[in-house]
Amino acid sequence: MVLLMKSSKMKIVFLNQMAGQLFRELIEDMAKEWSPSLLYSGYPHTTLTQDNESIIFATGPRYDRQSTIKRISSWLHFFIKSFFVVGGQPKSALLFIVSNPPFLGLVGLFFKLDRKQKYVVLVYDVYPDVLIALGTIANGLIAKVWRFINRLTLERAAIVFTISRDMAELLEQSYDFRRTTAGMAVVIPNWADVENIKPLNKMDNWFAIKHGQIGKTTILYSGNMGNTHDIESILAVAIKLRENDHIHFMFIGEGAKSSLVERSIREDCLTNITLLPYQPEDVLPFSLTAGDIGIVAYQPGTEGCIVPSKTYYYMSAGLVPLVFCRSETDLSRMVEENNCEIVVRSGDIDNLANAILRLSEDAALLSSYKLRSRSTAEQFFSRGNTALFVKSIKKYLTNTNDARTFSA
Repeated sequence: MVLLMKSSKMKIVFLNQMAGQLFRELIEDMAKEWSPSLLYSGYPHTTLTQDNESIIFATGPRYDRQSTIKRISSWLHFFIKSFFVVGGQPKSALLFIVSNPPFLGLVGLFFKLDRKQKYVVLVYDVYPDVLIALGTIANGLIAKVWRFINRLTLERAAIVFTISRDMAELLEQSYDFRRTTAGMAVVIPNWADVENIKPLNKMDNWFAIKHGQIGKTTILYSGNMGNTHDIESILAVAIKLRENDHIHFMFIGEGAKSSLVERSIREDCLTNITLLPYQPEDVLPFSLTAGDIGIVAYQPGTEGCIVPSKTYYYMSAGLVPLVFCRSETDLSRMVEENNCEIVVRSGDIDNLANAILRLSEDAALLSSYKLRSRSTAEQFFSRGNTALFVKSIKKYLTNTNDARTFSA
């Protein structure tokens, strides 16, 4: 792998320790324009199309979420190794850096100062703001140092991409993006593969049949059960509705709070909850469509810092997104405008339970929400959004005579 990396003149080097399906789709589509490209990632589930010769995959240290110490250690390991990966590539390669680890932008800054290499940053989560909102760190010295590092890396990037206007506005409060080549934060929403993830009747869905969801209204939570997600409130609603045999909660995924689900099932003797690990990518079209309502639960205070990409998968699968948040977000405003979801304010367990009951008891209403949800996904959140990255990079960074060559 090292010899191949050194001998190949990469056009783009992607650095992302947790390069999941969305990011894989992005680099596949960008590599059609800039080939060959290199992805350096530690995410074990990332697979690239086997006949795709435009992309080389280099395996890095895996992101370990088991504890704060292990998380930081895995971040540092990946961060240090990234220097060697980038150092083996020509300075003409564009560095495409994702904010995981959150200080990974320093790699781009180093090579820009060392050999005038261009880099862009994609911000998925706003650090340290999300940790302050969760109470993990105080808004003190650590936060000030963190923001200083962000200022160095973000303001010297060629382009800073974000996935929501809320996140862009939060970043703009602390950083001056007029110093970037783009002159502003470029907002491009996440997406789902609407061609692969599409509505499927439960009677024709082996996953729904296997897990006993025929004839039930299935409340699905699929994805990371991390500290930024209000798993506690979903469990409170499950307890409240435990006597309703027609409503079932299904949690699919892992994370810091998955143990809360395990404990609640055991200690509260809940038979209306199914807990499953992450499913293989080829199972997603079936696991997602086993649901009817997809829960998106922000931990209060994190609304402007993150955008749960699971929402777009729910909508693509024809589920009704039920968003639980303390304040309005880009996501809640947009889908409310399209009348394809229900938004409930954080802390209002009764209203959340009533919203689920109302959809469960009114099949026509549930069906109409599902149809609008799918339509909104097709219109705004399809894989076509990857073309917006290509368009932005061509606009701000490529040589006007050759769109495949990055200007000096």
